[in-house]
Amino acid sequence: MKKNYIISLFLFVAISAGSELSAAGRSVLLKVFPPSYTLTVDGKQVKPVKITQFLKKSYIQAGTRELLFSAEGYDNKKITVNISRRVRMLEVKLEKTVSSLKHVKTLKTGMHHKSVEFSPDGRFFAAALLMDNGVDVFTTEGFKKVKRIEFPAKYKKKEMFVEIAYVPEKNQMWVSQMSTGSIHVIDMKDFTYKSTFSTKGVWTKVMAFSVDRKLLFASNWVSEDVSVMDADTHKLIKKIRVSGIPRGMVATNDGKFLYVCIFENGQIQKIDLKKMRIVKTLKFPKGAKRHVAMDRKKNILYVTDMYRGSVYVISAETDKVIKEIRVDQKLNTCKLTPDGNYLLISSRGPNNRESYLKKGPKFGKIFVIDTRTLKIKEWIWGKNQPTGLDISPDGKYLAFTNFLDNEVEVYRINLKD
Repeated sequence: MKKNYIISLFLFVAISAGSELSAAGRSVLLKVFPPSYTLTVDGKQVKPVKITQFLKKSYIQAGTRELLFSAEGYDNKKITVNISRRVRMLEVKLEKTVSSLKHVKTLKTGMHHKSVEFSPDGRFFAAALLMDNGVDVFTTEGFKKVKRIEFPAKYKKKEMFVEIAYVPEKNQMWVSQMSTGSIHVIDMKDFTYKSTFSTKGVWTKVMAFSVDRKLLFASNWVSEDVSVMDADTHKLIKKIRVSGIPRGMVATNDGKFLYVCIFENGQIQKIDLKKMRIVKTLKFPKGAKRHVAMDRKKNILYVTDMYRGSVYVISAETDKVIKEIRVDQKLNTCKLTPDGNYLLISSRGPNNRESYLKKGPKFGKIFVIDTRTLKIKEWIWGKNQPTGLDISPDGKYLAFTNFLDNEVEVYRINLKD
């Protein structure tokens, strides 16, 4: 009888202690980059348990806790978190101590932004929201949100705003909307909706202009063609069928040709703008050409290939590849610094196995390539799927979108030769 009582008492104490421990703490998943780090909770070092290559777990007592993350070569990061049942995962990135790109601010946006673009005067930058009802506008003075651009209800409810282009001669911002095959005109004086015109294409994405700004080009994802339009009257001149899904485009200095990146098969097609037809197809190994930037002084194209994780450097004089630079997984947008010495590129990193619309195992990165040596100069961590990217006209700031985190990160650029 006494023995049974002791056993029962032991079980009661153990169960009670376990319940108290469960009530007092939570198992928290940690997605932290760099993945080799030290964690201190309320001044006491703890050792997280490894779950996967990039995911760890730590048992943290409930309540308000001060967490300190540190890693060699990175600045310490201290965060205060109220550990509760709602806190299942903490996602943290550290900033490199020595870097040409220094974090300035992180700004929340609407849902899933594909692009971010600085205004020509550098006073603002805007993010087009793919899965939300408009465009978020921010000011570079103090780096804060100015407004959400509102659209008429028939456009607003269809969402899928994709890319942004500026028309400084008219003081306008143009926004493409994939779901309607439309381009919306925004008055830059007060960021208000002005009008809409159709590209006559299906799922319009990227916009580009001829050097003289007389022609507008719009790449249409589903109809697999490029709309050539009069930039002044918004009238369609011609739709040119291409060999697959088109995305990034750039017109040549002499106004004679348009290069079109083909996402579906990795080709680049060259359109004669006088004849309004394809005159050359640049073929490559299997790929997915996404974005193109052009150095107009050197007449060189820089093209990202999302499938190959490469940047192709191509002469626009000979259409020959100068070099293929292997960079990282899922390359997206690339932009040149104003002096043309550096190319900045967003890399989404590996996809989630189920869908790219779910967070993957690893944060993406931003890469800097020296265009004189054609080598990677450095890189920094982004977060979940860095996608849109732009550089301010004065070259002082970098802005990029973390597509699945619904935020824009701003960095100060201090690239020195």
